[in-house]
Amino acid sequence: MRNNLALYTAALMLSATALPAAENLLTPAQDSGNPPNRFIESVESKWKKQWIVSLAPLAASQSLDTVSSFGRRELNPLLASPNGGFGMKAAGIKFGVTGVLAGVEYILVKKYPRSAKFFTIVNWTAAGATSALAVHNFQLPRN
Repeated sequence: MRNNLALYTAALMLSATALPAAENLLTPAQDSGNPPNRFIESVESKWKKQWIVSLAPLAASQSLDTVSSFGRRELNPLLASPNGGFGMKAAGIKFGVTGVLAGVEYILVKKYPRSAKFFTIVNWTAAGATSALAVHNFQLPRN
């Protein structure tokens, strides 16, 4: 329980520090009638490519976490089956939420290209945290 509290606290602190920085990224590009700045376009293009790449580790970490949790006791009440385990329903919810979030990111990156940097960082951070949880799950003894 103590480790979970520390994990939730760290996630809350990370999201609280990332949200104000994201506010500046989610403003649409200003069109003042000037010719486009090729440097800004190339930087936005670079971050968009990196955002696309960041979706792969995110999906892989979710898959790894699902495999490590399958058949074990689930502490998240939204994912736990009636007997308290992690099963197909939980895996479907987990992948569904990940897919919806990736879809929302796609829409926001398409409308606000500068947000790709923020979502790239969020995806890599989430992939790292989820992978760490999966490694922890693999170290637990099977019931």
